[in-house]
Parts: sequence; C-alpha cells; structure tokens
Amino acid sequence: MLVDIQKLNLGSDSAERDITVGLSEYFYQNSAYQKFLNSKKTILVGNRGAGKSAIFKYIASTEAKKGNLVLELSPEEYSYELLAQYLKRENEGSWGKQSSYSVAWQYLLYNLIFNKIVENKRGLLLGPQRDIYNYVNANSSMKGLNPIGVLVSYLKQLETVKLDAHESVVKSKNLQSLYSLEEIKSLIPSLKKVLEKSRMKVLIDELDKGWDDSEDAKYFIAGLFQATQKINLISPDLRVYVSIRQELFDNIPQIYDDAQKIREDVEVIRWGKNELLELIGLRIAHSFPETSKLDTTNRWKSVFASKLDSKFEDSADYIIGRTQLRPRELLQFCKLCGEYYSGTKKIDESAIMAAEEVYSEQKTKDLASEYRFQYAHLLDVFEVFRGRNCCFEKDDLDYLLLSTVCGEVDVDRATEWVSEMDYLELKKLLWQIGFLKAWIPKAAGDAPSKGTYLGHYELPTVNLENIEKFRVHPAFATFLSLKG
Repeated sequence: MLVDIQKLNLGSDSAERDITVGLSEYFYQNSAYQKFLNSKKTILVGNRGAGKSAIFKYIASTEAKKGNLVLELSPEEYSYELLAQYLKRENEGSWGKQSSYSVAWQYLLYNLIFNKIVENKRGLLLGPQRDIYNYVNANSSMKGLNPIGVLVSYLKQLETVKLDAHESVVKSKNLQSLYSLEEIKSLIPSLKKVLEKSRMKVLIDELDKGWDDSEDAKYFIAGLFQATQKINLISPDLRVYVSIRQELFDNIPQIYDDAQKIREDVEVIRWGKNELLELIGLRIAHSFPETSKLDTTNRWKSVFASKLDSKFEDSADYIIGRTQLRPRELLQFCKLCGEYYSGTKKIDESAIMAAEEVYSEQKTKDLASEYRFQYAHLLDVFEVFRGRNCCFEKDDLDYLLLSTVCGEVDVDRATEWVSEMDYLELKKLLWQIGFLKAWIPKAAGDAPSKGTYLGHYELPTVNLENIEKFRVHPAFATFLSLKG
C-alpha cells in the first residue's frame, strides 16, 4: 500500500503537547498500563522516555471524560533549589525532615483536593460540601501561593516550632497540632461523603525535573511517598498516583528504607519490540486511516523500506535496536527519518542513515544529561571509546577501563569521580546506564542463534564477571565513530 509520506505525522514525543493533538486517539495501552490501571498500584516507575507522562495524561483525559475530578501537579511546580534555599539542613537541628515532608505533603494535597471540590461545586452547597467550602474560604490566603509555596510555608512552620530552643507546653501543643493536621482531619468524614458522588484522581508527575540530588530533594520525594500511602487509605474513590524515574527510585535511601511497604504499590514500565511496533503502528494509522486494517508489520512497511540492504537487516529491527526500548527514543528516530525523506516511495535506507547521524549524537548527549547529577560530565567518559571497535573481549575492556580509572586515559572533567572508582565499578556503571551491552550465550536448544548482546534494560540481573564479550550500544556507535 502506497501512502503520501509527506503527510506522516507521528505526533509529539512529549505527552504534555501530544495530549491535545492526538494522544487520546492513538495511545497504546501496553501491558504496564493495563496492570497499573486494573490494580491497586499507585506508583509508576520507569526510565526517562518510557511513557510515564503519556500514561498519566491519558488517565487524566479519560477520567475527565467520565465526569470524575482530576488534579494534576505539573513539573513547573517543583523547585528543589527553593527547598534548599529556605530550609535548614537535617544536621542543623533535630527536626526529622522525612516525617516533616510527609506531613507537609499531606497538608498540601488535602488543600488541593478541597480546592478542586469547591471549584467544581454543583448546585447548592449543603452538608459535607459546605464544610469543605467553609474551610477553603477561611484559608483563602493560600490562593496566592503556588503548590510549592504552600509546601514550603508548612515546612517552615514545622521547622520553626521544632527548632525553638525553649521547651514549653505551648510548643508541644503547637507541634502536635501541626503534625496531626487537626483541622484537616476533622473534614475527612465530609470528604468521604463528597467523594461518594465525585470520584477523584490526583496525578503527580515528572518529579525528576530540576532534580539536584540534594538532601531536601530526597526527603521531598520520600515524604511524598509516605503521604500518598496515607491519603490513599481514606477512600476507594480517591487515588493519588505518583510517577518517578527508575534511577531516582533506586537511589534514594529514604525510599529504599520503605521499599518493603511500597513494593506492592509499584508498577515498573518495560517495553518489548512488538509493543513499540504497535505504538508506532497506531500513529501511522492515525496519519493514514487506510492502513488501519493492516497488521502492525505491514503498517510499518507502508512507510519504511522493509530492509536495509547494506546492513542485511530489517528496518524495524535496525531502528528499534538503536533504542533502549523506550517509546520516546523510537519516536525521535522515526521522526528524524521523516525529516530526511527525499521523495522516494518510502522512507529508505539513505534517509534512515542520515537520521541516525543526528539521532546518535542526541542520544549520547541525552544519556550523559540523564545522569548528570550522579555522574557529572559523563560525556567525557564516553569519549574514551571514540574511534575504537564497538565490540570488546572482556580482558580488552577491563584493561581500557583500568587505564581510565588510573588516569592513563584522560576523562577530562569527569576525572574527579572516575578516579575514585575501580575499573569494575566503572564497567558496572556503563552497563547499568545502557552504554554497554553484554554478550549472553544461548543454550544449545536455542539454535540457530549462538547468542545475543543484551542491555541492562533487557536483562537487569547478570553477573558481569561471567560475561566474556561486550559491545557499546549501537545507539552511540555513529556519534563516537566506532568500528565494526
């Protein structure tokens, strides 16, 4: 089937922009979405670009269409820098930051929930709804504050009372009042009554925006997790959902301490090749309705050349193989292919190769940026591999990494943290972030293939010391001018 490639529109790779131009029509309900929506899970974990925001935007859109109340906290409302600027550090006084953040988050979320109910009032204000209206009206001074302002204001109250040097009955009462949220808790029965008629979902997304790995940033998220668990016990008609990037979830000790309690609330987003093809197929069908009756493979082939002759590989395998199985990466690559389309019947090999030049550079720099707070100037470490072979025997890779941590190979601005590692730690890091893939032999029964290179995102549990061969992920090969 021939289509007019110039009319191809794969949508935005940003859910915030895409929800207004088609996401609700071509959203792909993958297995993670189905499990998340059809269970009691409330925490969505995934790597950058895995589709967390798309899932939340789709939930918000569908719930609003049902007439339910939806409250979204946008990333512009988080400011880790502001927290560090106005709050004392934990070691400057014993004021229990994590519990303080949890209470402050509860205070903020309840107030946002109450305000949402008042904004959407229907008819006369009677009984429970009037109780909430009276509370909101009495606290109208908060209307001039954005959510982060409300949170910081409550934290400052807690900090001031807790760090007051004078012990007194008044101090104890004030502290008890702040921590117990007395005024808000008295409204819980009214809230439950209102929710019986107006179900509500609260969606808190993109906590990584502006992330600075500071003490307050970690308590901010850990406190949020504790707060949402408590609020979600109030009523089955109220659900607070949180999305968080995988590496933040894995590396915040305060969350790890509570991991046993929250594990049953967590859904991790993972994608496979077939699901990614389905995602692109839906967007192709949205551009070209005449392809809607085709299966996913043939939708792909209606736009892209089936094979890359010089690579002896299917075009879908080639492009998806240059992602870490994240929707955003696939969309970025495919959209670049469209930009380099030169008027042929389909997007051909030359367009794909031209797109790869740009994509590879973007992807390499994006990966370095993704981990910039944990590992500053990671791009300087990637440069160690420039011009080398893409594949390494274990001993060759170990020698290169040993030379790097010992300073024989220059890593420029990354020297400060690289020099503190041993070469095995550096290898583990490059594997975990997806820069390196490991050769996994297949059992004899899996012939004809002898094995394959897999990334951490495909096989997270592997003993690297048992791996005999590695390769740099193909996504980075073109930018780093790798051979082979």
